[in-house]
Amino acid sequence: MRRTDVPATKSTLLRMREQFVFVQEGHKLLEQKREVLLEELIQIAREAKQSRRQLAEALATAYATLGAALVTDGRPPLEAEALAASPDTTVRVRERSVMGVAVPILSFEGPPAALATVAPGTASPGAARTGHRIRALLTAIVRQAEVEVSCRRLAAELQKTQRRVNALENIFIPEYRDTIRFIEGSLEEKEREGLFQMKRLKGRHAAGDGGSDDD
Repeated sequence: MRRTDVPATKSTLLRMREQFVFVQEGHKLLEQKREVLLEELIQIAREAKQSRRQLAEALATAYATLGAALVTDGRPPLEAEALAASPDTTVRVRERSVMGVAVPILSFEGPPAALATVAPGTASPGAARTGHRIRALLTAIVRQAEVEVSCRRLAAELQKTQRRVNALENIFIPEYRDTIRFIEGSLEEKEREGLFQMKRLKGRHAAGDGGSDDD
C-alpha cells in the first residue's frame, strides 16, 4: 500500500479528499495539454518535412542559377553585385504561445528587392537572377529555422508534461487514493470499537441494575 504518513483523523480525511480532487483536476488539465501539444507537434513536424524539401529545392536552384551566371556573365559582375547588395533586409523575430510554450515566428523585413538589385553600371541579368534565388533561399532557411525551433520546444514541453502525467498516475494519485482508504478504514475501525465499548458499558450497567433489584 502506498500512502502518506498522516494521522487517521476526520480533519485529515477531509483535507486529503480536497487535495485529491485538486490533483485529479490537475491531471485532467495536464492530459488536455498533452493532447494539444501532441497535435501541434505533429502538424509542425509535417511542416518541417515540407520546408526541408523546399529548402533543398531552393538551394539547388540557387546554385544552378549562380553557376549559369558565372558562365554567361563572368565573376566580376557577380562580385560587384554581392558588394552592392543592400544590408537593409533583416529577420524579425516574434513569438506565439502554444499552451504556454513560446514558439518563434520569423519573417523578413526591409525592401523587397534588397537582395535582387543589380550593382550600378553592371546591368548583369545573371546577377539579378542570382540575387532573386538567394533571397528565396534565405526565405526557405528562415522558415526551416522557425519550424525546427518550434519542434524542439514543443517536444521538450511535451516530454515534461508526459513526465508529470506519469508521476500523477503512478505516484501521487495512488498515494492519495490509498491514504484516503487507509484513513477511512481506520476511522471505521475506531467507530466499531467505540460502538463495541458502548455496548459493553450498557451491558454492565444493565447487569448492575438487575443485581440491585434482586437484593
